[in-house]
Amino acid sequence: MNIELHMHRYHLPLVCPLLLAGEELEWRDGWLLECRSNEHAVGWGEIAPLAGVSSPEELSAIDDWSGERLEGAMVTPSVRCGLDMALFNLGDPDLMPAMLRTLAPRRRQVSVNALLIGTVEDMVKQERAAVQEGYRTIKIKVGRQDIAAELEMLKEINNQADAGLAFRFDVNRAWTPEIADRYMAVLSLMNIEYIEEPFEDPRASLIWSRATGVPVALDESLRFIGPERLTEYAGLRAVVLKPMALGGLCRSMEFVEAARAIGAYPVVSAIMESGVGTLTLAKFAACLNQDDVAVGLDTYRWLANDLITPRPRMQGGVIRADQWDLSQYTFLVD
Repeated sequence: MNIELHMHRYHLPLVCPLLLAGEELEWRDGWLLECRSNEHAVGWGEIAPLAGVSSPEELSAIDDWSGERLEGAMVTPSVRCGLDMALFNLGDPDLMPAMLRTLAPRRRQVSVNALLIGTVEDMVKQERAAVQEGYRTIKIKVGRQDIAAELEMLKEINNQADAGLAFRFDVNRAWTPEIADRYMAVLSLMNIEYIEEPFEDPRASLIWSRATGVPVALDESLRFIGPERLTEYAGLRAVVLKPMALGGLCRSMEFVEAARAIGAYPVVSAIMESGVGTLTLAKFAACLNQDDVAVGLDTYRWLANDLITPRPRMQGGVIRADQWDLSQYTFLVD
């Protein structure tokens, strides 16, 4: 069976400017990858590297991709992800990579963690709204401002939380052990699911976790560790998988298997993909965990527009299975 690849460039506005890698980002750029079989089946994928996550070389190549050139040096992590997504959505076992052929959703919906952004006042309002809507997991990025201000922020957010609300913190390697110790008095009061990458050295993060009892997860470090070395990090609570950065769904499956071997669980996460990537990641996540592990797909709401209509919904803090079939959407592409 033959397939044809068609590329559709996109340039989507954000709801507000975001500071990433020292630059103010106002638009999300990428490509939709349309994969057509000679039996008229269609599978959609997305190629969308992001500043601060993807390599500068990959970002510089974004204008050069085309369906005819996706080979050799052009097969970057995000390109591999787009190809995996397209074949996963095409659904033909003969064309699908071997690691994806046996995947089937184990859940009819996936929960989403609510990502709080902005000022303390903004985040407290977002937390209240998220809880009222049905979100049970909250994610907060810390290590970005004055320590005393962040501690007051966390206290206020925790004061608004009910007993069933779980917190995830993303430090992006910004702490030292001394700084982490200053947070412990507040952290000990909170229902923490895990803290992502507290220190630059992932081994130091794990040692700190063992000493304090605070669970940790790895995210950025996975690109340097690789699944073959994840056995050296037994004791992790979770691995945060961003297929667009890691190199696709197949590469992410290698991390899933390695994580399970050390008793950790996978958390599928996005880097602000469009609705095509977001829904594909939701479907992928539903195939991985029997338990209801919240996915990190809330960055989708930062997009002011999308490439499919109607826009996907995260109602009640979940993405339901009836949204995953991309054939039900109208595509707003050339």
